[in-house]
Amino acid sequence: MTTKTETQEKEIQLVQVPKIVHRLQAVGARVTARLAELGVDTLVATEDTVKALKELRAELNKELTDYESQRKWVKEGVLNPYNEFEAIYKAEISEKYKGAIDTLKTKIEAVESKVKAEKRDRIKLYFDELCTAEGLDFIPFDKAVPEVNLSTTEKKYKEQVAEFVTKVQDDLNLIRTEEHQAEILVEYKKSLNSALAITTVRQRKADEKAEADRLAVAETLRRQKEVIDAGMGFDEFSKTFVYNDEIFLTKEFVTTATREEFAMRLAECFEKIKADRAASTPQQEMQFAAPVAAPAVKKTEELVKASFEVTGTLMQLRALGQYMRSNNITYKNIE
Repeated sequence: MTTKTETQEKEIQLVQVPKIVHRLQAVGARVTARLAELGVDTLVATEDTVKALKELRAELNKELTDYESQRKWVKEGVLNPYNEFEAIYKAEISEKYKGAIDTLKTKIEAVESKVKAEKRDRIKLYFDELCTAEGLDFIPFDKAVPEVNLSTTEKKYKEQVAEFVTKVQDDLNLIRTEEHQAEILVEYKKSLNSALAITTVRQRKADEKAEADRLAVAETLRRQKEVIDAGMGFDEFSKTFVYNDEIFLTKEFVTTATREEFAMRLAECFEKIKADRAASTPQQEMQFAAPVAAPAVKKTEELVKASFEVTGTLMQLRALGQYMRSNNITYKNIE
């Protein structure tokens, strides 16, 4: 292999530096004086003077064109020898060197690509064996090792793979503590980001619950309206929609029954109400025995509280409610 010699350093030389003869400073002074004399900045353009201004502009353009022609002639005189030299230089030297350099680059890259491919295969084999041993069949190798280069050792890459697999195991252990494991795992497999997967599913579940609650409230209100439109009034004490002692629907049933169950029961109640109203004897409002008067509460007596659950027929419960209201006994329904 040859090296650069003293002779090679002098094979390209500039024999004579181009010399341009000009009197630009003197010409520039004349141009300045001429333009000052014309007073271009102070000229006023009107309909009467615009023709003269155009003629002056054409005259100045002609003078500039003359100077530009001289400048371009000088430029071509300087550049033409260089352009001719550069064309010969590229053909005889740079293109030949570049061709040889590119050939060597291709040969080197072929060898390095082969070495990197073999190195990557060994690392991937280690990765596959580790994943199989740990029961992980969803991790892409490229996630653990995005790129294999020549400078990083194989040992370093294997350590990187082991750390990555350990992190995935830790993520899976965390996911197992979550309520919606299956859905979180689906999200996790997309990104291998446990925090993102957990947050995504939690937010989704919160949104789903909020929407389900909204729909449930809307459905309950719709059902209550249908019940009231059918002719049943709401009894607060017994938490029941009542037409009479035989035709009623509890609030719990109206709220929790399936659509089919509710529609069937409401249809039954509607038919009974319709038949009752069509009967010859008008529907009489339910009568209750006069409530037993509760002992009067003296102002000096201390009020006491008792909590209990009452079970009885609808008529009994309504009567009890009427009794308590009539005697100013404060009560609260247990939900």
